[in-house]
Amino acid sequence: MSKGQAAQAVQVSAFPELYARWEPEASAIVDALAGGAKPAPCVDTPTASTLSTASAGLSQIRKNIVRFTQAGVGGSYVWGGTAFKAWDCSGFVQWIYRQAGISVPRVEQWRVGVRTNNPQPGDLVVQNAQGPDNWGHVGIYAGGGMMYSALNPSVGTLLHPIAWNSDTAYFDLLTYR
Repeated sequence: MSKGQAAQAVQVSAFPELYARWEPEASAIVDALAGGAKPAPCVDTPTASTLSTASAGLSQIRKNIVRFTQAGVGGSYVWGGTAFKAWDCSGFVQWIYRQAGISVPRVEQWRVGVRTNNPQPGDLVVQNAQGPDNWGHVGIYAGGGMMYSALNPSVGTLLHPIAWNSDTAYFDLLTYR
């Protein structure tokens, strides 16, 4: 059994395919510790406060979206949920845009947006492709390689690196409003 399969058997993750991605780094850490070598320091990731200073040049609607997004951090992941801090990824996104006065569908919110290669804070981040123009996860772009999302039942709603999931695309829901 691979290390990823063993971890899945113990943890029963909502995203078992993600274990293999981190195996080389985890093995390097274990090898370094076993050999007595000191591992390299972790790279700092931006925090919500550093990201908010980067949003100074944003439009008011984008600032509002970012503010509502940050208010949801710490919420629980509830499959099919749409209530404040008790939502799944698309319920989280729908709640945020509703607070900003924008109506988006319950699921597949990217269909009302325009795909962009130059995302701004407040844009949608879609991940985990399930086919052409279909993704399994959605969140809000924070800038600096980070996103907010209701990730899974284990971690809930948080700010995290976009690189944690695969097949990423971005959608602007504001340009043509």
